[in-house]
Amino acid sequence: MIQARVTDVPIPPEVAAFAAEQGVTDVLPAVLDLTRRVFPHARLILAVEDDPEIANDRHVVINAEDVDVPGAEATANIWEWHRGLLAVCPAPLAAVFRMTVRGVR
Repeated sequence: MIQARVTDVPIPPEVAAFAAEQGVTDVLPAVLDLTRRVFPHARLILAVEDDPEIANDRHVVINAEDVDVPGAEATANIWEWHRGLLAVCPAPLAAVFRMTVRGVR
C-alpha cells in the first residue's frame, strides 16, 4: 500500500493498483498533500472512477467531502488545486487525477 505523508487519507488497494498502473505512485502523496493544503478540513476519499462520457477513461478521483466554505471560496480553492496539481505532478500525468467537492454551504 502507498504511504502518503497525509496520514489521514486511506488509500484503497484499487487506487494503489491503478496509480501503479498509470505511473503516478510517486506523485500521489504530493497530490494528497496539495489537496489537504487547499481543503484542510475536508474529509478526503479516494476512488478509481470511469469517465461517464468517454469509454475506457479512468481516473483517480479525490472526493473532498464536508467542505464547509462558501461556494465562491470553494470555487477559488478548486482553481488553486488545479494550478497546484501541475506544480506537484508532471503535466502528462496530471490527467490521471480528478477532484470533486461536496458539502459546500
